[in-house]
Amino acid sequence: MYTAPQLIQLLTQQHQHRSPELFKQDTFTLRWRGKVGSSPYPDLETIVSAGERSSFWKWNPQEDFGILGQRKLELPLNGYISASAIRGIVRAWASKRENLRDRVKELLGDQKEDDNIEAGKIQFLDAWPTVPTPLTLDIVNPQQEFQVFHNSNEQGKPLPCYTLGDGEHPLEFTVAIRGIPKQANAADVEEVWNWVQQALSLYGVGGRTASGYGMVKAPRSFKPDPELRKQDPGCSTQLFAFTLYSQGCYGADTQQPELRPSHWRGWLRSWLLRFFLGVMSKDNAMLTVSELMGAIEPETRRGSVRIQMDKGQVWKESSANQPTFYIWQGTLKITAPTTTLNEIILPIIKLAAMTGGVGRGWRRPLHIYMMRTTKGNQFPAQRGTHLILRQRVKNANSGKAEFKLCEIPLNAEAWSRIYQEWRAVVESRWRNRMATGLHHNAEVFSPQTCSVHVVPAPVQEPIDLEDYSWRIRNAVDTRGDGMELIYREDYKRKIDVGGDAAQGGNSKSHCSWVSIKRVDIPHTEEQTDCQEIVCLFMGQRNPLRLQFLRDLGQLPGSTHLFGISSGQ
Repeated sequence: MYTAPQLIQLLTQQHQHRSPELFKQDTFTLRWRGKVGSSPYPDLETIVSAGERSSFWKWNPQEDFGILGQRKLELPLNGYISASAIRGIVRAWASKRENLRDRVKELLGDQKEDDNIEAGKIQFLDAWPTVPTPLTLDIVNPQQEFQVFHNSNEQGKPLPCYTLGDGEHPLEFTVAIRGIPKQANAADVEEVWNWVQQALSLYGVGGRTASGYGMVKAPRSFKPDPELRKQDPGCSTQLFAFTLYSQGCYGADTQQPELRPSHWRGWLRSWLLRFFLGVMSKDNAMLTVSELMGAIEPETRRGSVRIQMDKGQVWKESSANQPTFYIWQGTLKITAPTTTLNEIILPIIKLAAMTGGVGRGWRRPLHIYMMRTTKGNQFPAQRGTHLILRQRVKNANSGKAEFKLCEIPLNAEAWSRIYQEWRAVVESRWRNRMATGLHHNAEVFSPQTCSVHVVPAPVQEPIDLEDYSWRIRNAVDTRGDGMELIYREDYKRKIDVGGDAAQGGNSKSHCSWVSIKRVDIPHTEEQTDCQEIVCLFMGQRNPLRLQFLRDLGQLPGSTHLFGISSGQ
């Protein structure tokens, strides 16, 4: 049944017998889904072999590839990584290193300007999982129009596709290359094999690697070259450790919580857009974000920012008591041109981490509320997120790396300074795109378009961060003053302020204009263990948002941090 892996094994034996010095092979690990094909039909999937069970499945485009809910979570088709996908990523990696460019043409071939092609000296074999692995359902879920621009008619519709790997379990696969006899020598093969290990471990393999797809771990035997293992020329990496307590993040299977790299990429992309909308027109802001993060529409554009997520020891743990929330821990790696990363992206990350969470329910702190049934009964349910984000930095005294909490002091001077420094860098780089007097009906983070206050939160932290359980079981006691304000009848389910979930997301759903984040910093005056940072996006100002702003400023212990004050 599994003819393709057997064919690869026979070719391997043949190469090893005829010219072992020209053959290299080892086992790599796919750490997260590989998007190495296209969609939606299996006859277009480059990761599907015609000899691998496909003849046993009589698929119907209308039944098997209809709406997301009709699709199979797993196809009876085994996937692989094509040789061209590996070769392409290796060429891309090596071509960015000036000292390797001539060798790339010599060893991997070259296409001249006159379209004449010079063949290379190294052949790549298809890479097959060590255990036959079916394709699993995945989604891409655009949210920009709904989340940032509050266009209720443009809610993201999950776009289905199939990938290699299920997002939960690492997948081993075999990579092999061969030098063409009488053209390549053992040194050539060894050099390219080093490129393969460097490129796959740095970039991953397949499509959407900048979004965290196709992450690859090199074999244990791999000893990276100290020079070649560095990031691309001119680029740097920031490493973050995260702990996320959440009502639940999901992918294609809405019954199985799954935190995905795309949750982080969507988080960063939306916050970049919120910031750039404060200094640019909509068109220029979206152009700038596409240059940084990439885009598919209206034209394909390659970005310069890469995101990868590694799982920690705690992954999809559920709380010890009811109502259930989930816990994820891991590391987030963000790579970009050094100046872009340090002066444009990092300030946004710090402000975003102070004003909201990640994934479903990111605009609310993790809390308990009372869910009402159709019969009028009530039961406790969970909502929101609690994100703890730490950045890896060098200790000034010891010189050793450590993770430091991503936080900004709770005073207006610190918030204004970090924003103004960010704006100065943006103006210096994109001076011709800057604009003033902007009035976007959208979520915009700038001194003229939003208001940020910090208010007292629960007297006691509502969740136990060590035991993963609710410390406070009473619904009201899990909420701070910001949450109590947004739950007032004046604002709850009012689309101009509080939004309306509308049964979890349907045609009548509206996003809230208010984001609330709990921070574990005691409020000394009100004597509470933590506080809530409340960010009101004004959009096109209306009476209800202005009323909320006044009420927010009048809460006991409220401190204005950024943007419009309640007196303006």
